[in-house]
Amino acid sequence: MTREEWEAICDKCGKCCYEKVDLGCGEIRYTDEPCQHLDTRTGLCKIYENRHEIEPDCISLTEELVRTLHWLPEGCAYVRYIRFQDTVAAIRAAERKRQRGRPARRNR
Repeated sequence: MTREEWEAICDKCGKCCYEKVDLGCGEIRYTDEPCQHLDTRTGLCKIYENRHEIEPDCISLTEELVRTLHWLPEGCAYVRYIRFQDTVAAIRAAERKRQRGRPARRNR
């Protein structure tokens, strides 16, 4: 998947750009405070192309990160996409396993 295809998955909710507080034990709370560069009307970053230089703590979400980050909201389009992909892969693996376990049919 290209970078453009990956980024097209984002629904521009902007939730990942709000300040978060780690309460411990895996519990994350989102605050009402967005990043100063987030346009809350559009959900777009005002400095997107240069965000890593201007805000070194800003991260680029990748498939690998989405699988491991525990603070992304449930409704995040990337989270939904990864869960869908994982579900499809699990179904295909189960189907392959089921096919291997099935005795071969004989023609009569």
